[in-house]
Amino acid sequence: MMGVPGLPKAPGATMGGLDTEALAQMRFQQVAAEYEQIKNVGVDPQVSELAEHFGLDERVTRLLDEEMKKRRPTFEEDMQALWIGLEGSKNPAGMIMVRLKDMRQGTFRGMTALGKKVQDYAKRYRLDAQAGIRLAEVLDQREDPDGDLEKLSKHLERSNKPSSLVMMMLRDLREGKPIKDPQYAAAIGSRVHEKELKETKRRSRSRDNRNRGTRDEARGGRHDKGRRDRSRSRGRDRDRDRDRDRDRDRKKDKDET
Repeated sequence: MMGVPGLPKAPGATMGGLDTEALAQMRFQQVAAEYEQIKNVGVDPQVSELAEHFGLDERVTRLLDEEMKKRRPTFEEDMQALWIGLEGSKNPAGMIMVRLKDMRQGTFRGMTALGKKVQDYAKRYRLDAQAGIRLAEVLDQREDPDGDLEKLSKHLERSNKPSSLVMMMLRDLREGKPIKDPQYAAAIGSRVHEKELKETKRRSRSRDNRNRGTRDEARGGRHDKGRRDRSRSRGRDRDRDRDRDRDRDRKKDKDET
């Protein structure tokens, strides 16, 4: 039955095999897709991917895109540093705003901050990429970065979570505070703890070797004493034999006279 022109269709009425609810849903999806396309017009695909992954809103995404367009020579390295820096962040948008400020002030160096010295340092103390990058950025603002690394080593070699420790100490480093000597014992699994275990084992082996040598010397002394006693006994026996021979010879001579 055809509907009466001018009258609303009854619920569930179809149009070309689709009901009005399905048509409305399709239209909504189309509008949403068009909106997303318009919103992201001109935004670099890599920036869009990062923004979508970390849930950045439109304003932060556009600000980041605008700043990254000024950094074409280091674009790839900077994006890599942003990905690493945002991993595990509880406030990605806030961290991006801090990074944008650093970029405008010229203090953001991205992956280029990881010079060979810091790369080797991070490898030696088992720092992850995020901790290494953050540390390198902060060291650029310090008066004596080499001295800071040396003092920081005393802490890292006592920690079994060096990356977390570096992240905890960054705030004081940014504020220009000095690095104090550690006032805590080495954690289990730390470099110092492993070194202490090796030293303890070395001392134990050395002590065992000394004790074994003493026992061997004692056994050797007893053996030597036995040999000396036997030698003296054989010597006395020979002396007695010679005395008997002389006595026998004297008696024989006397009898013959």
